[in-house]
Amino acid sequence: MKRFLLLLFLLILSGPFLRAEDKVEEKRKSEKFSVSFWQFRTKGTSQTEIFGGISQPISFHLYLKGDKENSEYDLELDAVTNSTNGLRVVPGRNAYFGIIAKGFLWGIGRKSDPISFPAWKFWKDGVEGVFAESREGGFKVRFDLMDLYRGFPLLENQWLLLQGRREFLPDFVASELLSETKSDSDASTRYRAGIQVFGTLDNTWVLNCRVRYLSLGNWGRFGSETKEARAQREIGDKDYLTEWKLGIGYLGSIFYFSADAFLSRGLDKTAGNRFRVEKSIPISGEALRFDAGFYFPGIRISFFGFLPDREKRNSQGEILELGFVGMGSTPLSNPILGQVWGFYPAAWVTGSGLEKEDTIYPGKKSAGLIGIQAEGKMGEIRFGVRYTYISFLDTQAETSGRWSLATSSFSKDFVREAVIHISWFPFQPESDYIRLDLGGFESQDALGLKQWFLLLRLGAVWE
Repeated sequence: MKRFLLLLFLLILSGPFLRAEDKVEEKRKSEKFSVSFWQFRTKGTSQTEIFGGISQPISFHLYLKGDKENSEYDLELDAVTNSTNGLRVVPGRNAYFGIIAKGFLWGIGRKSDPISFPAWKFWKDGVEGVFAESREGGFKVRFDLMDLYRGFPLLENQWLLLQGRREFLPDFVASELLSETKSDSDASTRYRAGIQVFGTLDNTWVLNCRVRYLSLGNWGRFGSETKEARAQREIGDKDYLTEWKLGIGYLGSIFYFSADAFLSRGLDKTAGNRFRVEKSIPISGEALRFDAGFYFPGIRISFFGFLPDREKRNSQGEILELGFVGMGSTPLSNPILGQVWGFYPAAWVTGSGLEKEDTIYPGKKSAGLIGIQAEGKMGEIRFGVRYTYISFLDTQAETSGRWSLATSSFSKDFVREAVIHISWFPFQPESDYIRLDLGGFESQDALGLKQWFLLLRLGAVWE
């Protein structure tokens, strides 16, 4: 409680000092501070029990942005308090300082990737470390020189997770999905580096291409140091992942479309059996995603989909090759699926290393997604609805590991989820607000899982 009061006191006092700075040299400057009160309740049923939980966090958001002739800063910080872990601070999408020289912004801190098209705006990633981004020309190039990747945690995908997953899960599921192993997010031997090119052509075509290399080092479940036979010294187990992405989009007057192709290659020990003769399992995967929509006065409707390949298995069901492995935050906005159940539509490199779950429950396993969403506004009211059908790929039989749309690639297991939200901004410009989210999911009858949630947020903003 003392830490919470101290943080609030310092943030309130910071306003006058920030406004007292010399503004002559500054081209732009923006300051914002907000407080939000959350009321969350969830309830679910399985074939054997009723479960649920309550969360009542308070969050604080600080936003500072400005630039001078040869420098700029973009700082977003979120702090959230809950009954379990007290006060936790999480950086926002951007939290960096940089200098401008030789046509580049040389920055240190967090810099997010360009915002995706509407259906995938929750799937976020970026650099956390040292980067250089070009400042001239229609297209930008960013070099991620040293990226201490940890899954790109944000308030939107961490606020419920920080309280703990166990109290929101049924008992028989918690014992399987929850691990007592602590996150190795501070492991010093991991790093990521990459390059990406992005921009628009004639305000119509959007291009986003990138290549990233992630060295897992000693990060992850089986990532501990091993003795190398020839050198007779301890080194990391050389797990790594390389990701290529090619994205293209079209922005018309009433129609837009985007398509992204992902390619992942690497080696992994974290998902294999440590007693196998083979010392690592190859990673060789592909995935496609799309988003297509229409603009109408006051409303936008889009259709979206995502499909990865699956792992290659032999006739005994043994994994010979991992399929697509994703990076970044979870693609879904649904807090109970993304944070409580820990669902990702493939094997994923999260804040705990490379994770893949062989489970009948919604977890980190290969799945195809298809859905529809609509967003709009009427005066002071903002509203939205999103529906997603998740069909899990069949990984129990012998598989080739190739990307396929064939119905035989899918199992009978599925989850369908939906979320609706409505917000009221009583003052202009949009600042203080009241927002209500209502949603849930259900599985196939054989599994018998159903869970819903209600989330009410009240926020006040000072600029």
